[in-house]
Amino acid sequence: MTSLAKDYYKLNAGSDLSAGAIERNDTPPTRLLQRQIDRGFRSLRFMPELEPAFRAYLRVSGQFSRASLVAFALLGVLTSAFIDVAWLNLPPDLWLPTRLIQFGAMVPMGLVCIFLCLRQPATRAMDVGVLLLFVTVSAGLLAQRVVDSKLGFELPLELVGVSAIAMLCLSRIPFWAQVPVLLGVGLVTAWVELTAVALMSASHYDLFATGLLFLAALVAGYASEHTIRWTWLNATLLHYVSRLDRLTGLLNRHALEDVLEDGQAHARREQIDYALVILDVDAFGAYNNHYGHQRGDRALQRVADVLADHARRPMDVCGRYGGEEFVLLWMGCDAESARAMANALCAAIEKERIEHHRSPTADHITASVGLCHVSAAHAHTPLELVLREADRMLYTAKSAGRNRMCHTCYDDNSRPFQPPQA
Repeated sequence: MTSLAKDYYKLNAGSDLSAGAIERNDTPPTRLLQRQIDRGFRSLRFMPELEPAFRAYLRVSGQFSRASLVAFALLGVLTSAFIDVAWLNLPPDLWLPTRLIQFGAMVPMGLVCIFLCLRQPATRAMDVGVLLLFVTVSAGLLAQRVVDSKLGFELPLELVGVSAIAMLCLSRIPFWAQVPVLLGVGLVTAWVELTAVALMSASHYDLFATGLLFLAALVAGYASEHTIRWTWLNATLLHYVSRLDRLTGLLNRHALEDVLEDGQAHARREQIDYALVILDVDAFGAYNNHYGHQRGDRALQRVADVLADHARRPMDVCGRYGGEEFVLLWMGCDAESARAMANALCAAIEKERIEHHRSPTADHITASVGLCHVSAAHAHTPLELVLREADRMLYTAKSAGRNRMCHTCYDDNSRPFQPPQA
């Protein structure tokens, strides 16, 4: 498959979004996505071709959510330093140990997470930091409860359960990565409450209520990720359907025009050569009339596969321009290399040996190719002119008998509108 637009869903093999699993797979993305929708994902796990792409999306799209979670935790700890005396009547003897727990462990861990949010917001380090923040906050709350209980002061145990709900709903960390941490904290909470806290009349009720909050956190975390996965699948499928040609899996004309503009702008900005190719399947109307449209569709798919194989570099572009006409953009190639690649492309299509007894050129499908190479010094040439020259070369190739490549150049030695070379 060829690369799409430069956004979260482009799923480009060269992308740092780790979404290349789809692009590197020979199955068209639309089929993979639809297959996953049909299968379902109750286990909160996609097929291997899709899971890395979703994980990358989850990490990138959850930056604001995780930042909110960290801010919420830090604000809660700082606020509690004021309200535990004013509203909860914290005894003076507990001020010092409580402040040591709050400002010696909980606040520093929150600051570390804020640093990660600013420096590495979409990395696994941020995931680890958020999980450690949850463990630190929970440990701090339990430590306060143990210390406070010695003097008869009862810190609400439910705060640990509220922290669990916040983490499962806002962290955007994969559900199954959070479950072991949540269960570990839950078991430690129960152990501390039953062994280290001086039991009060409402202690068992507090433990029961906190257990319900942990259960609610699990349900909310599962439901949240299931919804996110469902939304991602459908949004990504819609994106591909709107940008890919349904028959061939290549870029459709609308998306192709956008990406060609981007490629030409990149060549102009970076001052590099590029080549634009327009390819037409010879006598394809006669093929459809003789073999039928279903075989015609399969033939176009095989031709499209060949084209995709010849546009695998990160900046190369390949798409269906309309009917049996295709366009390729090769970046960073000189004129000689472009001509060699175009000839190799024609040879590769012939090598498929797709039967075509109504062709005037051979007993199998062939293609005519128009090539326009643009040197770095002329990369500012409008794309419209380059397309027109490639199309003119295609017309020349067809007029000369089809099954051939004709080319022209925008460079310092030759200009378009000179007699083309076959």
